[in-house]
Amino acid sequence: MAQYKIAPTGFTNVDMSSANTPAWTVPSDGVSNSDVNTLMSNNNKDPLNYNEHANASAPDIGELPPNYFDISIVPNSAILHYNEVTPYTEPSRAETERKKEGVLSFDPLLDKNPDQLWLYFMTYLNEKPCLAVNIHGYHVEHYTTYEHHRSADGQCHTRAVHHTRNVTDFNFTIDLASYVTQQWWRVAVVPSKETIKAGQAVSFRDALEQYTRSEKNIKEIKCQKQLAGWNFQELRDKIRALIYSTGYRNHISISFPMENHRISARSSSKMSRFSNSTLVRVLCVISCLFLIFGPIYLCLRAAGSTRDQIVADYAMVAPIDTFLHFNSGMIANAVIGRSRDLYSAYFA
Repeated sequence: MAQYKIAPTGFTNVDMSSANTPAWTVPSDGVSNSDVNTLMSNNNKDPLNYNEHANASAPDIGELPPNYFDISIVPNSAILHYNEVTPYTEPSRAETERKKEGVLSFDPLLDKNPDQLWLYFMTYLNEKPCLAVNIHGYHVEHYTTYEHHRSADGQCHTRAVHHTRNVTDFNFTIDLASYVTQQWWRVAVVPSKETIKAGQAVSFRDALEQYTRSEKNIKEIKCQKQLAGWNFQELRDKIRALIYSTGYRNHISISFPMENHRISARSSSKMSRFSNSTLVRVLCVISCLFLIFGPIYLCLRAAGSTRDQIVADYAMVAPIDTFLHFNSGMIANAVIGRSRDLYSAYFA
């Protein structure tokens, strides 16, 4: 990749020298606006009372990333913070399967014992989710093909068929691991509509005990890891503005892929293991049996799962403008050099 020393035109970064910038931590509503970054402790136990100020503090749903769970509807008393948990002396011994999405266990150790299930989640909560930003620039190319066919009277005809395809100009990824805190910040159980209607508040421990008390052969409990502190739509817009400032005028797609963002446990029953077998799934797809058994299995698993969604927040360690301050040159160089490489984000 060609290396250029440039200052993108029409794009200015806030001077955020690390010597003069106080330690930034996640805002209480989980989403930052870079113009008004919030300073508070990572271990803050007293955010706004969401029951009294839900409308004022909850972020606009349009600003949240896909599949984001809003913890603002959870009472403060039901939120578990990292510094409230006694560190474990030994990690969980439950057998796991590791996938791109995270870890999954069918270990019978977790079926009936809430303490072992607690230890399992605590062990793998200490693995932070992987975050990256993928920046893809492309232009649309128009081309024509010709189809030949013979009519009923024996005449040969040629017909022009017009097509379009996307042609990649650059496609690079920046690893944002250095901008995600190593420890989780808080864990909460986002209540379902039924739980809210019943006026109940479910703690993390409550959810684990509900799962272990279930006698169903197919059941599942999972925790979704998510990132709090960045407005990803704001960052997407600023990266797009930076790229356009280099003179690039074609299409830009910006996404934020995550890995290791889920911790799951499923019952150890033969039925549960059998239904999750890769071989069984492939055979069902080939034979189209998934049209019959797929909905049945999903209904059974949903019926045996915890009713509410468990969510773990991991804070971003610096605001969006800090990331841009240290990485805008790299992004602009990659665009100009038409890069297709993987980079690590700079963080001073």
